[in-house]
Amino acid sequence: MGTYRQTVVDLEATEEEAPALGERAGRWLEAEGFVRPVPWRGEVVHLAGPRWREAVELVPWDWRARIKDLEEEPGGPLEIVAGRTVFFSGLSEASAAVCPHCRTPDPTWPDEAVDTWYATGSADLDCPACARRAPLTHWDWTDDSLALANLGFRFDDWPPLHPDFTAALGGALGHRIRVFACKI
Repeated sequence: MGTYRQTVVDLEATEEEAPALGERAGRWLEAEGFVRPVPWRGEVVHLAGPRWREAVELVPWDWRARIKDLEEEPGGPLEIVAGRTVFFSGLSEASAAVCPHCRTPDPTWPDEAVDTWYATGSADLDCPACARRAPLTHWDWTDDSLALANLGFRFDDWPPLHPDFTAALGGALGHRIRVFACKI
């Protein structure tokens, strides 16, 4: 069956600010009622809050499904991931990196640069088309399915997140975001 995971990734948070920014955004999500703290196994997890329905798109096939969707809250907790992470949608094979200068895709997967970024937090990549160099985190990906970032918010088994909600979360963060969805 699997888990349906959606991740809102902060594309601009530095490694140093990610933990505090993640905590601040978590408090915002709680204060807005999108999540609620629940004690669990000696820790606190954040499950769907009283306003969770405003964070998602409920697009059922018929009215009976809509009633069911409105009664059952999402099953998984919010996980705030702070630290160097390669976030991906998992929906495709390895995508090509797109140069931030000339917008040309490079079909060669940048294994070494990704490994270096993951190990050190910094890596540059040379564009074979325009010969300009840029930090790997500035590159895009042909199918928009990958981000190397320091902060993400994972929502497991929630209905599809509404664009207004993800935009509001990006506004609370004060940064550009990308949203990924996949089945794991």
